[in-house]
Amino acid sequence: MDFPVANSQFNERSGIQRVQYDENGIPHGGPAYYPGQTLNAPADPDCYEGNFDAESGEPLAHLRRRPDGIIGPALMFVETDLETATWHGSVLMLVPRGYQSPTVTLNDGTGGPSLPFPAIHLDTYKKTVFYRVDIQVKLDINKEKTVEYKINNSGPSYRFFVPAQTTPWRFCFWSCNGWSLSVSDKEKKELGGDNVVWDDLLAKHKVVPFHVQVCGGDQLYADKIWQSDIWKPWLSIKDKYVRRDAPFTREMAAYADDFYFTHYVKCFFNSKFGESMTTLPISCIIDDHDVWDGIGSYPDYLQNSQVFVQLKEYAFKYWLLFQAHTTQRLCRQHNYFGTHGYCWLKQFGPYTAALGPDTRYERSINQIIAPQTYDLMFDRINRLPFSVKHLVVFLGVPIVYPRLTYIEKTLAGIKSIGLTKISFLAKQRALVNIWGEPELSDDMNDHWTSEVHMEERKQFVLRLQEFARQRNVRVTFVAGDVHCCGAGRFASSSPQLPPERDYRFMPQIISSAIMNVPPPNLVIRAVHSSAKTYDLDRSTNEMMYRLFELDVNGKTPPNNNCKLLARRNFSSYVENLSNHSLIVNIHVQNDTNKGTKAYPINVPALDS
Repeated sequence: MDFPVANSQFNERSGIQRVQYDENGIPHGGPAYYPGQTLNAPADPDCYEGNFDAESGEPLAHLRRRPDGIIGPALMFVETDLETATWHGSVLMLVPRGYQSPTVTLNDGTGGPSLPFPAIHLDTYKKTVFYRVDIQVKLDINKEKTVEYKINNSGPSYRFFVPAQTTPWRFCFWSCNGWSLSVSDKEKKELGGDNVVWDDLLAKHKVVPFHVQVCGGDQLYADKIWQSDIWKPWLSIKDKYVRRDAPFTREMAAYADDFYFTHYVKCFFNSKFGESMTTLPISCIIDDHDVWDGIGSYPDYLQNSQVFVQLKEYAFKYWLLFQAHTTQRLCRQHNYFGTHGYCWLKQFGPYTAALGPDTRYERSINQIIAPQTYDLMFDRINRLPFSVKHLVVFLGVPIVYPRLTYIEKTLAGIKSIGLTKISFLAKQRALVNIWGEPELSDDMNDHWTSEVHMEERKQFVLRLQEFARQRNVRVTFVAGDVHCCGAGRFASSSPQLPPERDYRFMPQIISSAIMNVPPPNLVIRAVHSSAKTYDLDRSTNEMMYRLFELDVNGKTPPNNNCKLLARRNFSSYVENLSNHSLIVNIHVQNDTNKGTKAYPINVPALDS
């Protein structure tokens, strides 16, 4: 039983050091200032006072989108209740403290505005209050609905779209909505800036609306948190075990609270993503940059250090608030599950189920998901309605992907002979990170195909095969993270068995990034060279498809790299109710930086 939540579930060690604020937004015990924080007249745009009025909590002009000072709204898809034919969602709003609790009214065109849906208080940071409003829409038998909604029955009107009980669901997937710290302004400009792919996605949404956008990890890039001077004394500790046991100070806690709150507000509500959330409900999974680069894939002395453990809790606190519309206290009531983490399972109508495993909270150097969480996961999917034809498993990192074994061995060699301790190497950012570990080691450990995770990966796939066999459900993987796009599959080793009758046939769609820079051709070429056919076991093999025989410009891709294309993209999914297949398109940014080119993939249902 994973409900109610035990306090020990919130932190593996001694509990998070939560900073409590009084009615004036001042931490109890007096202000906890951190290096770089400006008193009285802060100039730092990355702190609370650089974005909100310190007295009223109202957003400053550059964040204000509504005349009433409310930040939001942000829509989230919660679930479809098939028994009552009801669509369930939630609306997140950030409201200045002292304002009345907000309400939401809906109009689905069937009889005027609804009664106001009330808000529940989630949390408060300084002068800003988080509110969640749960909303419901009855599904028509055969007509999709355009649902208009308002906050407090005043101000701007927004709208979203819900399918009928008998019409196909349409959803999209994207990942990596931000820039790595190493990306230059020149590189951003050459790609057309932030919004080329976003503009295309929203334009398609206006013509044929999506019902859900699945945000596939790295919804923002929080790596910047480590650039603060507040970490310098901790990072300067030479002995790694002394550093492990060094305390997470009150000043660190205050900085973490301020950084994650402000970074989320700026990235989510001052962007095309923020615009999309007013009209296209989200369902979010997490990946490392939502916390910080490589979280969970570092050696135990780092993962179990007081600083990592406590800082991770602040990152997840705000992931829950902004991306899941919940808190650690309420998350199990809101249907998130896991031994410690935050997985979800949702019905995209009667025929498609969506599984969003949390592959970060429980991750360690030797584990991606805890064994008990896998049991909870399969208990839930085994109880899915018998109408389900597709189970789409959304993962941060692809589970079908070329092996990177030779890079892993090189990095292991660097570490084993102690090269990270040589000062001239420590200054080379390409080799060693700020913690003194090989720079790429966390990226290698992140992959399901990393040697240390191969057995866990195998057992996960075999359990999904058994579910597919018993329930006659097609399993499809969708993932991002790698800043390129492509498709692969698991399948039975027998070439005579067509996909329609093969329960081991499990496609993998790779769609990344919607904003971040693609990897250089040299990297794609190296990965492409290892994209061979591999055996999962004696009955199952895996491979990548040659999906990109032609690039978006009609030419052969560089070096004939036809399996992975290094261009920005998103993907779309439409149910074909005539044969219960899933129609997939990867929409790849054109080299003119205007619009996208679609690469279609058909995912057949599993015939009985």
